Amino acid sequence: MARVGPHGIRTGRANVPEITPIMFSLQDMKGLVLPRTAVMSMRLMIHHTEEYPMEVKNTKRWLWAGALAVGLHAMAPAQAADDSLNVMIWGATWQSAIDEVSQGFTKDTGVKVNLVSQASSGEGLAKLQAMRDKPTVDVWFTTASVATRAMEDKQLFDQLPTELMPNLKELVSGSATAYYAPIYSYPTSIIYRTDLVAEPITSWADLWDPRFKKKLGMPDMGFFQGRLLMIAAGKDGGDPMDEKRGFEELEKLKPNVVLFFASDSQARQALAQGEASVMVGPTSHAKRIADAGFPVKVVSPRPTVMNYDVMMIVRGGKEDTAAKYINYLLSAPVNEEVAAKLGMAAVNVNSEQPADLKGMLPKAEDQYVPDEAVVNEHIARWIDIFKDKIAN
Repeated sequence: MARVGPHGIRTGRANVPEITPIMFSLQDMKGLVLPRTAVMSMRLMIHHTEEYPMEVKNTKRWLWAGALAVGLHAMAPAQAADDSLNVMIWGATWQSAIDEVSQGFTKDTGVKVNLVSQASSGEGLAKLQAMRDKPTVDVWFTTASVATRAMEDKQLFDQLPTELMPNLKELVSGSATAYYAPIYSYPTSIIYRTDLVAEPITSWADLWDPRFKKKLGMPDMGFFQGRLLMIAAGKDGGDPMDEKRGFEELEKLKPNVVLFFASDSQARQALAQGEASVMVGPTSHAKRIADAGFPVKVVSPRPTVMNYDVMMIVRGGKEDTAAKYINYLLSAPVNEEVAAKLGMAAVNVNSEQPADLKGMLPKAEDQYVPDEAVVNEHIARWIDIFKDKIAN
């Protein structure tokens, strides 16, 4: 007589389904790796045969065969799904660099990396949130500040599985969290045209000198997430997070600012065309302007506010492969290559820094890494104050 188990599953020989009699012993299955769903199914089936031992010997044999069939069925699509990864990242400059280094991952694993464009980290996050129920992106490149907001969405983003990512141990201390890992870092530096600036710039305070009236290109408050405010507050040795002092100093700086830029291209164009002779931004700008034939110099005075662009795993069903891909990018030789291609600083402590950056990067004691959670808490209000008092 059949009985019903605690989960509503009937037990007993009379209810065992007819299955094609392919017989597997435990010895036959030794060494076979099954998907997690198949293993769970097998455990559940065996649980019921052990709880209700009637004709358990025959029932177990049939259940092992059925569970194995489920497992093999689940394995085929899982393996096919791992043949590619979709990676969301910014435009041509980044895509070109990441596409080139990703070819090594494809060669090693057979997994093709497809790059998906985003205009900004904010736009990328909006796209991911719109596809939350069925993401088509597996790895997302973003800024640390946006990642700190995004990681609150536990349905959309997965924690980094440290057991699959040994290279996390080789990163700059404090640069990774449970939900994101850096791909590179870059300082917020002073970049100036040496043919347009007679006296060398050595400190942040120099930018407040009247000789730079209408000569500075500075980032909008929302661009680089409030870094300009931190620079102003900390330029004379103060606390970079002292917003009252920061806004007071920005009021004094206004006569020297010719534009507050809101994009990288706008900033580089202003410096290349001579509209601005000095700009504040990442060292990568200097490389591009120098490549265009203009003489530039970079200085990174104390406090140099550091920035990280990071990678996150999207819960799209390929989390393990995504983790292995990120781990690959964090390996010392690959991270070194990424940094060199983009003019950024490598984050693996065993990587060599790009030759172009030597002399531009700040000393460790001069670096300031803000708490992105605190920045996110205040940035909307900072932007409002900036628009009302500084940018008008």
